[in-house]
Amino acid sequence: MQPAPIGTRIQIIANHNQHNYRIGSVQRVHQVDSDGTLKAIDDMGIEGDFLSWKDCEPVGLGWEWIREHLDAHSLDLLSAFDGLQNLRLRENVETKLIMSIPNLAETILRLIPEVEASLEILKTTAKDNDEDDMLGLDFSDGP
Repeated sequence: MQPAPIGTRIQIIANHNQHNYRIGSVQRVHQVDSDGTLKAIDDMGIEGDFLSWKDCEPVGLGWEWIREHLDAHSLDLLSAFDGLQNLRLRENVETKLIMSIPNLAETILRLIPEVEASLEILKTTAKDNDEDDMLGLDFSDGP
């Protein structure tokens, strides 16, 4: 991972210099040193040892966090989205977004059948075109 600003959420993924962070834990960058190391703090404000940037990765709003904080209806709703693991929002925006999701539910649920119908039409059209190609038929308007 490249150095990040103080306050950036990170996940510990390795332990190359025997630091005292638990692998898999989520921390916030607390201090950045010029030698390629940093110190991080957890949600309780406990600061750990220096660790290397290569021992961590940035954390966004991931599926695991969402699964722990939303009800089953909202989780079903979110299944309509791609890229859940890498959404990266500021913490206050994350909170507002999650709070606004129920307002989006009716629109998204209303649009899903329309989108699926459009996809079905495209699949049928593509299949028909493939069958025409296999039969050697040419339905173009040319001479």
